[in-house]
Amino acid sequence: MSRLLTVLTLICIGVLGSSSVMAQDFSIIVVRHAEKAVAESDPPLSEKGQRRAQALAEMLSKVQISAIYSTPYKRTEQTVSPLAQQHGLEVKNYRAGDGENLAAQLRDAQQDVLVVGHSNTVPGIVRALDIEVEDLTEQDYGDVFVVQFRQGKPQLLRLMVPVQE
Repeated sequence: MSRLLTVLTLICIGVLGSSSVMAQDFSIIVVRHAEKAVAESDPPLSEKGQRRAQALAEMLSKVQISAIYSTPYKRTEQTVSPLAQQHGLEVKNYRAGDGENLAAQLRDAQQDVLVVGHSNTVPGIVRALDIEVEDLTEQDYGDVFVVQFRQGKPQLLRLMVPVQE
């Protein structure tokens, strides 16, 4: 019995140990859409928002992104459109209320991706990746939350997309 327990323990250590060694390093980048135009039901980006979207594309131009996810609104899709065109990627839509589920799926997929959301959804997405962040206000634009997974553990690198006034 003792020998069987020893063998089972060694097998468990081998399996668990190999899974942590095999854990892929990846990043999930989460941003809020850029500045929107006049308040309407589905507003496009303002001129400043368009400049910020272009700056985001320039900022992430050398990042190897596998996929881009956006809610199906003009302002979110327009925020990532320059980057998607640059990388030759089609933007995949998700429901705004499903951001936290999407985060869990992306964490399991272990790929470098970009997710764009809203002031009331971005913090929840980042929190679903086991990173504590404060809520965003309606005036907060330009925050880039880069959640890097190294050996399965999340770390946050928070950046800002610059834009000319």
